[in-house]
Amino acid sequence: MTGVQLAGVDEQQAVVQYLDRLVALDNRAAVRLQAGGQVMGIWSGPPFEVVALRPVALASPEQVDTTVSAQRLLERVRESVEVELPPPVSGPSWVGLLPPRSGWEERMRGDVANVRAAVGTAKQFFRERAEGISDRQELERIAQDVWERTCLGEVPVRSAHAAETLGLMGPGDGTAVAFSTDTWTRLAVPGGSVSARRGLLPSISVFALL
Repeated sequence: MTGVQLAGVDEQQAVVQYLDRLVALDNRAAVRLQAGGQVMGIWSGPPFEVVALRPVALASPEQVDTTVSAQRLLERVRESVEVELPPPVSGPSWVGLLPPRSGWEERMRGDVANVRAAVGTAKQFFRERAEGISDRQELERIAQDVWERTCLGEVPVRSAHAAETLGLMGPGDGTAVAFSTDTWTRLAVPGGSVSARRGLLPSISVFALL
């Protein structure tokens, strides 16, 4: 097994928060860990049809590329900054379809507070439109319409919701940046980033908008 040492307690706490929130959404979630130096990326696929990235600083350079259980990794990170990685697992399809490393174009910058407010507005809009509706197909149609509205540049609001839910926006102010390629959009926020494929209508969990 491979082990890594996080750069300090602050990094440890940040990873715990990220994984804790991910596991709360899906206790069977997997994460892909990639490191080619002194920063390790923790990739996840929360149930918003997006791919999220939480970078974490390491105490020393490492070479890592493995997919592990988020729950088991969380248990080990809680104990120490010196983390023995869990055994590899077979990941879902997103693990092999990560966003590209290059080719991104910056589209727009904005305040994290405004992006966070857009998520709140989307939730409220969904509640108002869904009031009194019990047909699940209609609720899912409304949810898809809400999710695909943009919040910054071409970034769909579902990306912002994922960033907020995983704690990537941080507790205070900051800058959010929208990037895109021909096939992807990406929202970069203080704690990481969330990428979404263009033209992919998400399978919406209606509860996530409530």
